[in-house]
Amino acid sequence: MNQYFVLVLLLFLCLFFQNVSTAQQPDEFETVIRELASTLPSGRVIRTSRYVDSLRESKVSIAGVGYRLEKLSQKATLWNDQLLSSHVRFYQITKRGFQSALTPNDIIAEFDSARTYFEKSDDQRYTAVCHYYIGCQRYDQKQYGEAFYHHAKALELFEAVGFDKIPEMGKYLHVMAINNLYFHNYSKVVQLMRIAISLPPYNENLDVQRYNTLAIAYQNLNQLDSTIYFFKRTREIAISIGNTTWPYIAIGNLGKVYLKQGRYREALNMMMQEYLNNQSKSRHRTMARNTAIGIASIWQKFGQQDSVLRYLKISEQLNASVGNGEPMWKHQRDKHFYLNYYRVFHDYHKTRGNMAMAYNYLDSLTRLSNETNLIYNKTETKLAEDRLKIQQQLADISEQKADKERIRTRLQFIIGMVGLLAVILSLLYYLLRLKHSKDRLIAEKERKIQLALQEKTETKLIQANVELGEYMQHLKEKSDLVESFRSQIDELRKLPDPENQQLDDLMNQLANIKLLTPDDWNDFRKRFNQAFTGELDQLKLNYGDLTVAEERLYALEKMNVSTSQIAWMLGISKESVRKARYRLRKKMHL
Repeated sequence: MNQYFVLVLLLFLCLFFQNVSTAQQPDEFETVIRELASTLPSGRVIRTSRYVDSLRESKVSIAGVGYRLEKLSQKATLWNDQLLSSHVRFYQITKRGFQSALTPNDIIAEFDSARTYFEKSDDQRYTAVCHYYIGCQRYDQKQYGEAFYHHAKALELFEAVGFDKIPEMGKYLHVMAINNLYFHNYSKVVQLMRIAISLPPYNENLDVQRYNTLAIAYQNLNQLDSTIYFFKRTREIAISIGNTTWPYIAIGNLGKVYLKQGRYREALNMMMQEYLNNQSKSRHRTMARNTAIGIASIWQKFGQQDSVLRYLKISEQLNASVGNGEPMWKHQRDKHFYLNYYRVFHDYHKTRGNMAMAYNYLDSLTRLSNETNLIYNKTETKLAEDRLKIQQQLADISEQKADKERIRTRLQFIIGMVGLLAVILSLLYYLLRLKHSKDRLIAEKERKIQLALQEKTETKLIQANVELGEYMQHLKEKSDLVESFRSQIDELRKLPDPENQQLDDLMNQLANIKLLTPDDWNDFRKRFNQAFTGELDQLKLNYGDLTVAEERLYALEKMNVSTSQIAWMLGISKESVRKARYRLRKKMHL
């Protein structure tokens, strides 16, 4: 019995001292305190934010976090540092929201509760910070409409407070800029990163990244002078702080810009530097893979086919060791790799005269491009729908607040009336005003909904036109391929033995190619109707006796396809095309 008691006591003491050591262990905490003591108030806020981030990453318990925050609060009071006191107070109120063990919805609830608290306290800064963290959680849940709404509210409040009065502002701007970057809102990225580079850096890594992110945004806006400047600035800062990774990333990115400008020798030199630095580092193989594709494309420009094939194979090997990306940024990165991979392989086989393989890679490129556009369009549509729902919710809330305000005003007015007649007249007057205002609010709400629907329709129409143009380009490339086959056949027929095997192969390939199959026509008709707002369907209603062949001729004429191409697509002679065109115009009274 005594032995059992001793064992229980020892176990209790172990647990007790373990908890005490968790709460009181000096680890890096005492170092942080010493650093804060010799730092200016703005620097203390940044250092505290980084420290809390590290606690969250280390999954320190709530009790351990609470103990440290209480000690920091005491130090802030001792130093008479109101800025640090407010910042520590924010973390004390929201510390549960930084626990990874909570579900995303529970984390959102914690920050939403804190947001209400800070709103009632008229604290715009920390109301904005709560909006920021809610937006981050919504983004992680792929609720992009609400994510951008909360980040927009945060940015509005941050601006009202003053960006320069928020020491850790660079952290918030960076995340919001990255989220906009993956939705191709490049002008917004430039706006946010321009603000960021005017403020003190949050940490060394973000100090480098903000210039790199700004350069990428300018690159996508095709403002290449600014792109080059900021990639060079990225490299300079990375070297100045002794970073061993970012200088190579920056020089590789700079090489891609030079490639776009046609400065191939400079581009090759820079991209080789990045590739050689990253190929042997397991955590940088993704960058090495993407750079290898870029190097292959440069060798293609120089006509060095052996080098092209070599780096294509290298990119394949590196890709095999890189896992597929689930977050949006990794998914987009992998799609970009495969698009370049198919494009370079298409050019490689086309240069070598292997047109069948070139066509296969072109087909893969087209399919992946269409798939990527479809995914992006779906995400954009979901974002637009989410924003519309939020606008409707805000309109409903605004209407409810307006109704409450009017009712209160009306009651106050009624109480203040002296006579019964004055009360009745005043009540009628305000009821009429209420009805008029309500009708106006409803009309305004309907107008906003119509505008949003109109914008959505216009966006779909623009995308349909783009897809139709790509489809016609795809048909043109097929036509060019057929013409290439024909030219090769004509050359082979000039040879002494026209029955050679190569001629037979080309004839077989030519026979198997159809520019406009029934499936192609159905797909084309669908895209045409989307681009021209159902014109073929309307044409069928107006001219009931219109044949399918006449529909095809009408659509191809509308797309300015030449007579020879129409003849080939429809499998008839040019003269038949002319006669069919004459009959169609006569039938339509044109």
